[in-house]
Amino acid sequence: MLVKYAFVITISCLGAASLGHAADQLPVDTDFVSKAERSGDQEIADARDALAKSKDPAIYGLAKRIEEDGTVVNRRLVTLATEKGWPTPTLDPPDTMSPYSDHRFVVRQIRALHDALTFYSEEAANGADTALQEFARRTMPILRQRLASLQSLRTS
Repeated sequence: MLVKYAFVITISCLGAASLGHAADQLPVDTDFVSKAERSGDQEIADARDALAKSKDPAIYGLAKRIEEDGTVVNRRLVTLATEKGWPTPTLDPPDTMSPYSDHRFVVRQIRALHDALTFYSEEAANGADTALQEFARRTMPILRQRLASLQSLRTS
């Protein structure tokens, strides 16, 4: 819980770090914003599905945390893009897990987090915008922590 609030406070400070213009956005940043927002929306949709359908208290607790943290991260990402005058992608509705199973939820989240860590690392290392780079750097520990939690559920 403390990590979550520290993250929110830190990310809140990034908005003023560097205001830019739509013309300043390079493809690496555009790609990152699109992937991160799409990934976050899917993560939240899957968590909400788990909250509605899982009977496992461990899955429910993790899904709740994923929904809360994911919402904060996605809002901050959209705010950063909007402050810079960059367009935010219009996204298709997330895919649903049909039929739902706790196992499918965990496997799907692990796969998505591996993918997310790849493009967050790419942005942190090679992004053109310093605020997005910092956003990626500060979000990666949360993604790694979530991945570890999911992997421990998978092995239990």
